[in-house]
Amino acid sequence: MYKLTGLLVAVLIITITSYSQNIFLTGTIKDTTEKKPVKNAVVALLTPKDSILYKFARTDAAGNFSIKNIRPGNYVLMTTHPLYADFLDSINVTDAETKLGTVAVINKSKLLEEVIIKTGSPIKIKGDTIVYTADSFKVRQGANVEELLKKLPGIQVDKNGKITAMGEQVTKVLVDGEEFFGDDPGIATKNLRADAVDKVEVFDKKSDQATFTGIDDGTKNKTINLKLKDAAKHGFFGKAELAGGLKDNYNNTAMINAFENKRKIAAYGIMSNTGQTNLDWNDAQNYGGGPGDGMEMGISDDGGMYMSYSGGGDDGYWGGRNGIPKNWNGGLHYSNKYDNHKQSINSGYKFSKVNALGGTNVYSNTFLPDTSWFNNSNNQNFSSKIKHAFNVAYEINIDSLNSLKWTAKAGNNTSKTSSKYYSEAIDNKTNFINNSNRRSTNEADNNSVSTSLLWKHKFKKLYRTLSVNTDFGWNESKNDGYQYSLTNFYTGGTLTRKDTVDQQNIRNNNTQSISSRFAYTEPLFKDAFMELSYAISYNHNSNERIVNAKDNNGNYENLSDTLSNSFKFGRLINKPGVTFRLNKKKYSYSVGTSVAFNQFTQKDITKNKNYNYNFVNFFPAASFNYKMKSNKNLRVYYNGSANAPTLEQLQPTKDNTDPLNIYKGNPNLKQSFSHNAQISYNFYNVLDEKNLWSGINFNTTKNAFVQYSFIDSLGRRNYQTVNTNGNYYASIYGNYGFKLKKPGIRLGFGPNINVNQNIDFVNGIRNINKTNSYGISLNVGKWKENKYNFSINPRFSINHSTASVNKSANADYWSFNLYSDGSITLPGKIELNTTLSFEARQKDPRFARNNNYTKWDAVIQKKFKNDRFRAELGMMDILDQNRGYNRSFSSYNFSETYYNTLRRYWMLNLVWNFSKNGKPASGF
Repeated sequence: MYKLTGLLVAVLIITITSYSQNIFLTGTIKDTTEKKPVKNAVVALLTPKDSILYKFARTDAAGNFSIKNIRPGNYVLMTTHPLYADFLDSINVTDAETKLGTVAVINKSKLLEEVIIKTGSPIKIKGDTIVYTADSFKVRQGANVEELLKKLPGIQVDKNGKITAMGEQVTKVLVDGEEFFGDDPGIATKNLRADAVDKVEVFDKKSDQATFTGIDDGTKNKTINLKLKDAAKHGFFGKAELAGGLKDNYNNTAMINAFENKRKIAAYGIMSNTGQTNLDWNDAQNYGGGPGDGMEMGISDDGGMYMSYSGGGDDGYWGGRNGIPKNWNGGLHYSNKYDNHKQSINSGYKFSKVNALGGTNVYSNTFLPDTSWFNNSNNQNFSSKIKHAFNVAYEINIDSLNSLKWTAKAGNNTSKTSSKYYSEAIDNKTNFINNSNRRSTNEADNNSVSTSLLWKHKFKKLYRTLSVNTDFGWNESKNDGYQYSLTNFYTGGTLTRKDTVDQQNIRNNNTQSISSRFAYTEPLFKDAFMELSYAISYNHNSNERIVNAKDNNGNYENLSDTLSNSFKFGRLINKPGVTFRLNKKKYSYSVGTSVAFNQFTQKDITKNKNYNYNFVNFFPAASFNYKMKSNKNLRVYYNGSANAPTLEQLQPTKDNTDPLNIYKGNPNLKQSFSHNAQISYNFYNVLDEKNLWSGINFNTTKNAFVQYSFIDSLGRRNYQTVNTNGNYYASIYGNYGFKLKKPGIRLGFGPNINVNQNIDFVNGIRNINKTNSYGISLNVGKWKENKYNFSINPRFSINHSTASVNKSANADYWSFNLYSDGSITLPGKIELNTTLSFEARQKDPRFARNNNYTKWDAVIQKKFKNDRFRAELGMMDILDQNRGYNRSFSSYNFSETYYNTLRRYWMLNLVWNFSKNGKPASGF
């Protein structure tokens, strides 16, 4: 102790008498458990090369500290206190004042429950959260967050921007723990720059109520949180891009972020016709869609109703089946915390307009128990969609025991669509079975409002809590469409029948819902807790379908009684529940159940009939979490959930929108019940830089909703939804990564196995359809700062599909995908960037084409003015091989789909990166 005191005094004297600088460092030390300030903690700066003490200070009664007269540079920050674990992290001191904010330290009594932060570790595991240090994974200059995510072990980003983490789809991307422009993942990943991010956190986000009580309610969303660098939290930064090319291609974007501590203001705008709208995949799928918006164009891969213009296509991204769009979209975001963080607000507004001209060709085989035939179709369509979306969240800590959170979302979505569709069915002798020409238009107006209020109360007794959550929702959809179709039927190649449909389709849907949930938690004994809950909800839905045929005067005024209907549907659910939870240092588990008493009432207003349904469902849930070490974690999770049939599935009225595929509801449907189980094991070795992400998922459904189809000799299908058992899904994923330190190359590989069984019925025969995929992926990457970086990600899989209805529908084939990117820095601040995507699959003799292709893009850029300005010349799809293609096997159908894509083009980009009060623009 005397030696240490003497050393500190000596250093202090040397520091005082040294050359004085005006730079100083401030911050606050707080306890992570009790959220209280830590008094008399030593905060020291060490030189990173030799860990020599440079300067130090002690915290005051409020936990605050200040270190003055610091030379600019990199340091190791260390905090010490007899009751708390040491904290170490690397920092960079550049400005006149560097504010660290709050530094959280761990009480030694809780040490085994947390991970000590170690300097230089690219990955950390903190409980159920995996933390990546962003700067440890190098990307090209000016890259967005999406490119950064592709470099992170355990995370995959597909060609459509969909993110998968540890084998599960990511549904939320937060910025500093808060929503950014609502809950659209794509806004943050595609518009925020990677070098503004300090940490990337991956975790299962619980509901607000479960987070507060500590009792798992089964609601989880795989979430990524982007923690920004301190420099990005002060002042503003952004980017403006002006891009144009031959053949009138353009892609103009701008985004500005003005951040100051907890206040965030952001705005973005985009104009593009290159197929990139920067919408996230969920938004793209739902854009312009709504009840009644569909079932007017085409058939799906399994012969069902399919509409290529609704929702942006199956690939979930504009530029796929919905054609190549022209788009205009933008948004505003504001969030802030004030009154000493007692109050916070988070709000956003987004506008989108997309015009898309698309074309789709489908070639398929239909296999029945005793016959088969070929189906070909062509769909040319146009859509124009406009969307407004608004969200706001306000939270207030009323006092130390009470808090209130209010959230609201509202949206308006209008669309106009039109299509021309042709299909034909041909037998093995090349004779027509049927052919059909259809034209359709539709105008849709969809509106929605949802709001939620959560009150949380803590009693004076520790862990005793009460929370009440109330939700309200309203949705309205109005559709007005016209359809003309002429369908010819043949026998032995001879025309025997013609059917004509010329009608107006009006669909109106209105839904209101209100629900409340009460949760009370009580500590039973040490580390053991109980939650009692009760939820009540009511949902009211009205659905009106009006079909008018054309009269002799050319007006659509003849009401079709057999195709029109009006239904009202009410659902009252009472759901009490109980959960027990035990938390220990190394393990925790919870077990519980709830019981739902369902009362459904369906009123057929058209036929003056009532249908009543009563269901009782149990919702068991259990979880087990075991921390073998601070960097090793095993998790087991199970829950059961019920799913009620929709109004469309229940109402017994025919829908002839597609004359070759006529659907009729089934009022005898029962609820389905799904069992979901997950096992995951993760570890990361800091010193050796080794990691393993692995898991098994399983799902099986009782009384699953499946299709019962009857297909006649003319190729017409009548079908409805029925219940059956036997459906299941299982998957195994894994990724093992390590670094070859001498060459500095990071490697990763792992399996991905998916097993599916789906049941349906074809002409009275129970059809068992199995689709299995066995794949392995490899990741290779290396970077050398200011010189080069590259990554190669190949994946090989074997696919096996069988259908019991007819063995001719079986298929076995391999597929190979490779994605690679890289950059090299040349003299004169010139940089060459390139990406390559290659897809290959085994040729099937039942289809003429071989659909292997390579998409290769390259960009050369020159930087100016301290890297603030950049000129880029790029060529997309250099080999002119890009194509829209999808192969699918489902039920009794084998199909290949081709759709419009953007082919080879040049683009000249002028980019301006700007910032103030943080690092220079080139730094983030």
